[in-house]
Amino acid sequence: MGIRLIAVDLDGTLLASDSATVPEENIRALRRAAEKGAEIVLASGRSLAMMRDAAEQLGCVNYAVSSLGAAVTDLRTGRQLAVQGLTPEQRRAIIAVLAPYEPLIEVYCDNRIYVEREELERRPPESDFDFLRFRYDDRVDGLDAVLGERTVEKVDADFFPDTAALEDVRVKLEAMGGLHVLTYPRHLHMEVSDAGATKSSGMQALCGYLGIAAEEVLALGDSDNDLDLFAWAGSSAAMANGSPLARQAADMVTVSNDEGGVARGVEALMDRIGDS
Repeated sequence: MGIRLIAVDLDGTLLASDSATVPEENIRALRRAAEKGAEIVLASGRSLAMMRDAAEQLGCVNYAVSSLGAAVTDLRTGRQLAVQGLTPEQRRAIIAVLAPYEPLIEVYCDNRIYVEREELERRPPESDFDFLRFRYDDRVDGLDAVLGERTVEKVDADFFPDTAALEDVRVKLEAMGGLHVLTYPRHLHMEVSDAGATKSSGMQALCGYLGIAAEEVLALGDSDNDLDLFAWAGSSAAMANGSPLARQAADMVTVSNDEGGVARGVEALMDRIGDS
């Protein structure tokens, strides 16, 4: 069966290690795939606002699956095709569990990222934190006052004091039920979304809209949050810099993100791309 849609993760996959630049070989390969008729779709844990630059660099992207699958958007019109978010009650309960550990809490809502201004300003000017500062679209005084009864896409938390705290929070959140909790011990980072919101669920919604079967999808990624997408898609490729689980789960392992791993994976299957 041919490949009609290519789902591409951003950080550690499409983008170089500066988390901003799309290597030229990736641009060329994906544009060629698009010319052959494939839909090129960005699939990331990022908010939509943080995905637009990569889409513009490629110049051949019509759709994005953002916030770990919580939102699916037509980039040409801005129309959200699907949303699978956290209720206000879930959001408040998650933040109540997180707060005693004093991580930096980020709330993704309406394709933007909200963060408490006071929490942001009290963080030390460390290099890792300076890198993250550009992420925040809305710095507010009181998350609950601003978000009110709105459904949100996901809640992230950065800068846990240690891995023990990260694990403690994971256990507490999973005990609540109805949540999808991903932890990244190396970075002391956590992502929390509705249990029904994953990259594969977002992609499934988009493919249903486009009339494309899972077997006609090529997924490229590097992280544990790509595992469900790898399992669902007909074909998958992990970057050489990917997590052990991602490399094990993928059908093939390419070179690293800095070496144009996406291009290598796409080119290996180019003869199948665009076939009906």
